[in-house]
Amino acid sequence: MTGRLEDILSFLEKIAPTNWALMGLIALFSYVGTQLFLTFLMRRARLQPGTFPMEAPQILVPFRDEAAYLPTLIRSLERQTLRLSIIFGDDGSTDESVEVIESVAQEAPRILAVPAHWHERYPGKHAVLAYLEQFVETEVFFVADADMKFPPKWAQTLYQVLHSDPKLGGVCGASLPRADNLWAAFQRIEHASFLYLIAANQRLGDIPTAIGNSMALRREAWQAIGGWRNLPPTLVEDYALMRAMIERGWQFRWVFHPDAFGETRAEPTFKRWLQQRLRWRLAVQKLSPLAVGYWILQSLLPWMMLTAGSWFSVACMMAVWSAAEMIPLWRFRWVVGTQKVLRYLPMLLLYRFAQALWLLWLRFARQPIHWHQRQYELTQIRKPPGTQPEGNQPGGLSAGL
Repeated sequence: MTGRLEDILSFLEKIAPTNWALMGLIALFSYVGTQLFLTFLMRRARLQPGTFPMEAPQILVPFRDEAAYLPTLIRSLERQTLRLSIIFGDDGSTDESVEVIESVAQEAPRILAVPAHWHERYPGKHAVLAYLEQFVETEVFFVADADMKFPPKWAQTLYQVLHSDPKLGGVCGASLPRADNLWAAFQRIEHASFLYLIAANQRLGDIPTAIGNSMALRREAWQAIGGWRNLPPTLVEDYALMRAMIERGWQFRWVFHPDAFGETRAEPTFKRWLQQRLRWRLAVQKLSPLAVGYWILQSLLPWMMLTAGSWFSVACMMAVWSAAEMIPLWRFRWVVGTQKVLRYLPMLLLYRFAQALWLLWLRFARQPIHWHQRQYELTQIRKPPGTQPEGNQPGGLSAGL
């Protein structure tokens, strides 16, 4: 036994001749183990057969200057195996979004203009949903962004999962940006690396966040929290809604399945991507120890490997690291049934070298958030609940409460 231990130590000294190199090797082995553990945790959602509602569930679609993307969304919603009743919320569009909806939609569209004064109380999409919620009537309803594209069984799949467990207040489907160019391709694999961590955390009983571009909600649970109007003003209304439901005893779940997987647009510029990440930062306020430790290790490891000594040792460690980054992405690709992820791995590896500085900046940045041609100070979106805007008060929601 002693001889074997000496052999192991001798081997480690050869490939890691310095203390820094040894630390890098230990970090690498730890990361590989963590990646394998995350890969093991990921599961495709199991769908339970069930009945479908007699009436078409409603779906709320907020939009603002989305003329280029609305045709794709509308066609994907009209192809759903579960028929939907679409309610569009126009948040002051200045392009031809309304005309596009009227020309593309097969049935007479229901388009509601959101009064501008609603933004005096709620920011961004929160204002649109707070206004539209008075028109919700079905027991299960959906929320989707205007730039999404869904498979034909998207609504049916989310409905099945939600209907299968009476404790579930809401579910959301996974989505990735479309890889229309190299910049969009980087966002696709970056986003996938977030989602497989969410999938693994969910298996451990922790739901770190939610996403509002692909969501199904149980009206009973939504009423129990008072709807969007009862939430504090926020740019991450999906996360706030999820937290409110969980605090009221309801459960929330991500649905990782090919039939629930959607695609969205990537942010066209670095500035827009930066603003999106600043906004998303508000939706990860309660990270699990696994997520925090994972991101610290993930951010430091690339630089620690550079201290391995010889170029051969560095190259070997880099090869193992690359494989460790690939394994959970490969598994996630199968879980959601998508393609065009692994081919962009080199961009993700390069990004890892800048990740530590990027996360530190993101953690302490205090600059305003610009979103959909509006600017929001952090103090504006963290104030406690106040009074509702006058006029157009809740109809369906207050009646149900």
